[in-house]
Amino acid sequence: MLVIIFAGRIIWSSQPVQAQQKSFPVTAVGDSLTYGVGDPTKRGGYCYLIQKPLKRATKQKVHVDNFGISGETSKQILKRVQSKDNLRQALKKSRIVIITAGGNDVMHALRARGLRLSQSQLLKYQDAYTANMNNMIKEIRSLNSRAPIYIYGIYNPYAIYFKKVPGMKMAIDNWNQNTRLLTQDYHRVHFVDISALAQPKKLQYSKKNQETTNPLLYTKDYFHPNRQGYQLMTDKLWKKLQATKTEWRP
Repeated sequence: MLVIIFAGRIIWSSQPVQAQQKSFPVTAVGDSLTYGVGDPTKRGGYCYLIQKPLKRATKQKVHVDNFGISGETSKQILKRVQSKDNLRQALKKSRIVIITAGGNDVMHALRARGLRLSQSQLLKYQDAYTANMNNMIKEIRSLNSRAPIYIYGIYNPYAIYFKKVPGMKMAIDNWNQNTRLLTQDYHRVHFVDISALAQPKKLQYSKKNQETTNPLLYTKDYFHPNRQGYQLMTDKLWKKLQATKTEWRP
């Protein structure tokens, strides 16, 4: 019950006091998959979609700070984590940290070597990525020792378009396995597998264009996820969050 004192008189009110809802801050940092390129709603892809289940689970106001920049490699993302004050402040207060990185590292390798890219050549890029991610985790931990960190894997957007590219599937699988092992070296750091983005249950075929497309990818570039693709990313993340809820749940 609320008690109001006005001009020396006590006025009783039957209206209950409304408690201010607590905030549950989340920080997402990374490349275009964090920014949300391909999301037709332009709300930030998984960064927007994950808020609803988190709000339901925490009973708190969930806010996701989206620090995604399209085109950035793991090296560029690491540099921001080390130097950008607004990002560092968000990481300090965050209850959950989510990272997307690696896709542009692979793209740089493909641009340099083309479709003849070998596993040994890609390994050099993978080693650089691993070093960057190790440093990124350590930097985040220096700012926030408690928040669990969730690192998305990468996927092969060309899986149905260039099936005959030698070793590409194995190279992506090895890259993800490397990231999975990297996360296992740290406490409260987890790998989120989204390789299913390259393996839809059913492909789409257009009689008009006489082409087969991946229904989970953005039709303007056939690289980034579309709404359905970001929902898949969200579902995979939420499944991992549920499995580790003791690390973040109030």
